[in-house]
Amino acid sequence: MAIVVVLLAAGIGGGLYYYYQTSAVNGNTITVGMPLPMNSPIGQSMADAAQMAVSQINAAGGVNVNGTSYQFKIVTYDTEEADPSIPIQNGVNAVTELITQDNVNFLIGGYRSDVVDAELPIVSQYHRIYITFGADPAISTFVQQDYAAHKYVFNGFLNSTSQVAQFGAFPVYLLLAYKEHLIPNNLTNIAVLGEDAAWTQPDIGSGGPSSPLWGAFQSAGFNPVYVNYFPLSPSGGSYDSLFAQLASLGTQSIYILAAGTETPLLLSDYGSFNWGSDSATGGVKPLIMGADVMGEMEGSTYNYYTATQGAAQGELNLGWGPMLPVNLTPSSIPFYNTFNSTYSFNPIFEDGFVYSSFFYLAHAIEQAKSLSSDAIIPYLEATNYTGPAGTIQFSASHGLVVPLTPVPTVPGVAMQWQTDGRLHFLWVATHPLQFYDYQTPSGTNVGNFTVVL
Repeated sequence: MAIVVVLLAAGIGGGLYYYYQTSAVNGNTITVGMPLPMNSPIGQSMADAAQMAVSQINAAGGVNVNGTSYQFKIVTYDTEEADPSIPIQNGVNAVTELITQDNVNFLIGGYRSDVVDAELPIVSQYHRIYITFGADPAISTFVQQDYAAHKYVFNGFLNSTSQVAQFGAFPVYLLLAYKEHLIPNNLTNIAVLGEDAAWTQPDIGSGGPSSPLWGAFQSAGFNPVYVNYFPLSPSGGSYDSLFAQLASLGTQSIYILAAGTETPLLLSDYGSFNWGSDSATGGVKPLIMGADVMGEMEGSTYNYYTATQGAAQGELNLGWGPMLPVNLTPSSIPFYNTFNSTYSFNPIFEDGFVYSSFFYLAHAIEQAKSLSSDAIIPYLEATNYTGPAGTIQFSASHGLVVPLTPVPTVPGVAMQWQTDGRLHFLWVATHPLQFYDYQTPSGTNVGNFTVVL
């Protein structure tokens, strides 16, 4: 199905609209506003996932609202929120203009929690359902504090507390693999780098030994040597001084939490830095792992390995959903294949959640037989939808519910950039003791192995 893309100048804040519409849209429409960082591959990928869902729903007949067929239409606003400056006002401008000037029926989007947190009072004021994808637990707290006024907000993604429950297991099992002589890399002396943003605050706290992650890693058998925020825009344009500090502390592994566009520079500097003074690694670069959103990107329009001049080689990247063809649910691999063939790009961690949101919103609309947010909310609250990233269910405060037993209903996934310049599937939380196709940071192939508890 052909897609018409029209670029328009926005009236507020100098932002941009990117207006997506399938050629088949006519007559009755449901307009969904999407505030996204469209100036980055992150926002573009999220918009692509939305467009894929809309094209499929519309081609299947659209949304039946009390006997009348409606077609979805998307309008996106470029918030630029993935930028290191995290322009919060852009998000406020976006939701305000989408609601008051474009008269959107619903909002789906949001990326940076700092920006999303500022958008929430606006959507509550105008009584518009907003399915967002920030990771700050404060999004659900906002609903909990005043349900009657804030019930329009739904967090369609895992908050940072839910993420740590699975992401924290990955390095623990990797450390066990070293102790069981399955891999050669000692990662005991660990440094944790969190980008200075709202979603990392519950984990990093005030940094140092008082940080929640310091105690968590220590109790799991690690020796934390550094836990703190790293600047999104480093002084002098280089992270070398940070890496010099980590080398002096004898860092053997680096765990990063980063969702913005700063990490290509971080990884490039990590790769070019002279680690000769790191006595704990014998002068070689430490193993690097964690959540690095830009590091999930492999495609024809953007490739992280290329963007870092190969410095990403060896990075172990944690994310969600079928970023590679991994069989998480019956729809995971079909979703991956369609996305990849359509856009020549692999999906990133948000994409399976964005895609799913249109389907469960459509289902709630049909059940409510109405386009009124107030009428739809009770049905959206009862969502039990299994999509490519896992099963979507909401708590009383509209956060994503992720039971961990018998297996996680929304499982985490790990990948690794290897010496062939490609991402390789490495680990999934549904089988947490099993590792696949592991390669050391120096490029030695270890292959598959299973940790024994």
